[in-house]
Amino acid sequence: MYPQIGITCSYNGDVRMFTIGEDYVHAVQAAGGIPVLIPHRDSDQVGALLTRLDGLLLSGGGDIDPCYFGQEPLPVNGFIDPLRDSFEIPMTRKALELGMPVLGICRGMQVLNVAAGGSVCQDLSLLINNPLQHMQQAPRWYPTHNIKPVKGSQLHNILNRDVVRVNSFHHQMVDVIGKDLVISALAEDRVVEAIEHANEKFFALGVQFHPENMYDKYPLLSNIFMAFIEASTRFLSNKK
Repeated sequence: MYPQIGITCSYNGDVRMFTIGEDYVHAVQAAGGIPVLIPHRDSDQVGALLTRLDGLLLSGGGDIDPCYFGQEPLPVNGFIDPLRDSFEIPMTRKALELGMPVLGICRGMQVLNVAAGGSVCQDLSLLINNPLQHMQQAPRWYPTHNIKPVKGSQLHNILNRDVVRVNSFHHQMVDVIGKDLVISALAEDRVVEAIEHANEKFFALGVQFHPENMYDKYPLLSNIFMAFIEASTRFLSNKK
């Protein structure tokens, strides 16, 4: 069986186009999933949409409106897409209620955290003294800093490494961790690099880096997509 994986999209208002990096599609296909691109729409369609999916991949993109975690926007907060926020956050909450596998990447990790009741630091410099360079000046596929998966975490079991080198394209970070989520990796400057569901029976994993840009050159990172598709295949089987 090939699970259907919904992949959220960004929106370019200048040319009125939904967009998604092709590496998300290729990574899902390489792991055995069927990618289904999801342009954001009215949130009342979330339930009907999720009945057609077996896994949800929350892609990267712009910043989340801070109103979703009880804050006013600071000057360091970036561009927001209110329609995307109002669609993705309820959809993620519903997916978590259903026990559907969720993989959040970069912004997607932050959406996962906010959907679970957590918050986002509007710029990592507000919490981290002397941060590493998290908006790398290097090709997207190239790893530029280390992360340390928490021993015993799902991520550590997936990667089977105490230290992993990853890429980095973000200026924000998760702050207060959402309900039923735990930290599963940190950078050396203490920036949260991964979160996951506290119950290992559920696959809900968020990573701040971009494994979809790295998996073909660094096969270790393909393990993340393999684990996600395996969980989505089990979810599909249980629906039969």
